[in-house]
Amino acid sequence: MSQAQEKELRKRKIRLMLLIGCVAVGLIASVVAGMYKSGAFAQMPASQLYGRWVEQGVPSYAQDSFTISAGGIYTHGRLINTQFEFNGSQLTYTHGETTYVYQVEDDKGAQLLRIKPTHYKSSFHKL
Repeated sequence: MSQAQEKELRKRKIRLMLLIGCVAVGLIASVVAGMYKSGAFAQMPASQLYGRWVEQGVPSYAQDSFTISAGGIYTHGRLINTQFEFNGSQLTYTHGETTYVYQVEDDKGAQLLRIKPTHYKSSFHKL
């Protein structure tokens, strides 16, 4: 094989690799766009958390519970904070000097896992 043929072969390989790369990028972009359009990356609204949350896996006399509404966070029927933060996957609020952080554990927003305070892992279910 002559040098001219080898150069031509290298050029063809490079063009083929560029073509395959462009097709791959296009396919990935179309899959991601389809996922965005279907709502796969949509964040859950805070209003989906509204309701009464009860701790699971503990005796009923020791269960912790709280209620989330547009007006704030309630425990035992008393308003403890009028403000809370929700970024689509994590709920944060304070009560006194304690900061509470909960992680959404399912797509439907019916299960929360308490991250802080960390005295023990607590799972909460929405009633």
